[in-house]
Order: sequence, then structure tokens, then C-alpha cells
Amino acid sequence: MIGRALRAHARSFAGDVVLFWVAVAGFVLSLSVATNVPPELADAPADVRAALTAPYEAVLATYGAVLAAAYGSFRYTVDRRDGVVAQRLMLQPRWATLLVRVPASALGGAIVALVGAVGGHVALTVAMGGPPLEWASVGSALGLGALAGLWGMGVGVVVQAHLVALFVAPMSMSVAVLVAIFWGPGAVYLPLLSMLEALRFDVSALGIPPNEGIDSSTAVLVTAAWVLGALVAAGLSFMNRDV
Repeated sequence: MIGRALRAHARSFAGDVVLFWVAVAGFVLSLSVATNVPPELADAPADVRAALTAPYEAVLATYGAVLAAAYGSFRYTVDRRDGVVAQRLMLQPRWATLLVRVPASALGGAIVALVGAVGGHVALTVAMGGPPLEWASVGSALGLGALAGLWGMGVGVVVQAHLVALFVAPMSMSVAVLVAIFWGPGAVYLPLLSMLEALRFDVSALGIPPNEGIDSSTAVLVTAAWVLGALVAAGLSFMNRDV
């Protein structure tokens, strides 16, 4: 039963227009980091350029996470609005329908975040010969995108309303940056910053001083609590509400 549900979802995933356009948006948005780079830095020594481009890793990761959350939410609400979810519920149990969306949302979110990271590095390389894309940053981007995609899916299933979820999902991630302006020690426990800390991004670029951050083990626990909480809430909502 699970195999059949996975195959059905995989066929729709292959032609996922939502994923394509969110990934395009992520790529275009990530290119904008080059507009903040002074042209004269292109002639600076390599170590100076590396130091100046290091904070952009967290900025690009933030862009990717926000859009990955939007994808996770948007993918579900589009299918609900178009009747795809209702059609599949006629052929398979609710739990199977929801379960197969978990890996698909994680994979889609990871793709969105990866495209954004690649676009940002391309922009920085063209603008000032920034550092090349490294495997460690690739892995972190994939992990962050997957987590954000799951968070977005949870928000979308709970909220259900298409346009409302499209606003709530990315805002639930980006609000941490706003809170950090006024209350850094509390902001690091919100979904976005805890995910960044768990994956060892330098959150000082987002306004969090080193003394206000949390260690990676605590960040992993906080992140797990947020994501699992979103998935449990989504599961309870999906199993007990009309779609």
C-alpha cells in the first residue's frame, strides 16, 4: 500500500510545477546578494574576500529555508484546492496519503534550498571571486531545506486555507530574524535560527552575537521538537478534518 502511494506521489513529483517556480524564485533571490558587494572588493586579496563572503552563507541559507517552507505549504494546499488530495483518499487510507508527503516535502525543500545556495555562490563568484561551493555547505543547505520543507508542510496541513498558509509558512520562519533585533536570546529558540544553529551556520550574520547563541546539541533538540511538533499537529489535523 505504501509502495503504491509512493509511486503515485512520485509521478506527480516528476512534473511538480510548484517546485520548479519556487526553485526559480530561490535562484533569482539568491542572485541579489551580489548587489550588496562593492565592486572594488573584486581586487582584494583572496583571504579578505573569503572573510567578507563568509557571512553570506547564513543569509543564503535563510533565503532557502523561507522558500523551502513556502514550498512545503504551497505543495499541499495546491493539491487540496485542486482536489488531488480528495481523489487520493478515495484510493488509499489517510495515513498513507499523509505519510508519503513527508519525504516528498523534505526532498522538495532540499532542492529549493540547494538551488538558492548555488545561485548565491555563482553571484558572489562573479561579483568578487567568492569562495567555491563546498560539499559541507551543500550538505548543510540540503539538511536545512529538508527541515524547512517539513515545517512548511505541517503548517500547510494545519492551516489548509491556500493563501493564508502561503503567508503563514514563510512568516513563521522569517519572524525569527525580526525577533532577533529585539530579543536575541529568545530568537535562537525559534524554528529558523534553531535550524541554522543545529546545522552549524554562523548566525552572527543575522544579528545574533556569539554569547547569545545556543550550542549545536541543544539546537538539534529544539529543531527536532519544532519539526516533530509540526508533523504531529499536521497528522492530527489531517486524520480528523475534512479535506
